[in-house]
Amino acid sequence: MPYVPTLSILTALQTFLAALPHPDAARAQAGDKLFERVELHENKKLKEALKDLTVVKQRVALIVPGGDSYQNFREGRATRSVRTTALDVLVADRAWTKGGHEAVMGGANNVGVIRMKDLVTNALAESPQLGLPYVVLAPTDGAMITIADEDVKDTPGRECWVAAFETPAGEVTLYPLATWGATPAP
Repeated sequence: MPYVPTLSILTALQTFLAALPHPDAARAQAGDKLFERVELHENKKLKEALKDLTVVKQRVALIVPGGDSYQNFREGRATRSVRTTALDVLVADRAWTKGGHEAVMGGANNVGVIRMKDLVTNALAESPQLGLPYVVLAPTDGAMITIADEDVKDTPGRECWVAAFETPAGEVTLYPLATWGATPAP
């Protein structure tokens, strides 16, 4: 089986996160979701991602591809190549309070970044495959970050959690060619 396309993993995760219900039962029953926006972003310039997506006032998840690593195993004349794909998920809550305390810890108007990251990690632990072969999203790291906008003087910035995940992403068997232009051995 070929490698699982990275975009398939990212879009499956995007669909999964977008479907997570709000943790308040009444709001979940009304159809509210944990995230108001779940977006893919091409790089780790997270401040620019939040500005580009104009999501500074919403509960948001950004999914950022991280890279691939490969392990190769000789098996006779062939080589089995196994790929692992890494990605980051950034979660941020509404920043209603000047110091960001409720955005981090939760409150009357906030789920809270700490609770949001736990909800995401636990939901992925219950369904790590996202319906894809080989895929098993496993957390590898996580940390709080603050993203500040230098253009706005009197704001403390946006409190966020960035969680790193990795997953097996398939394997292929590589066969050497006996001569240029020859077809690979089965």
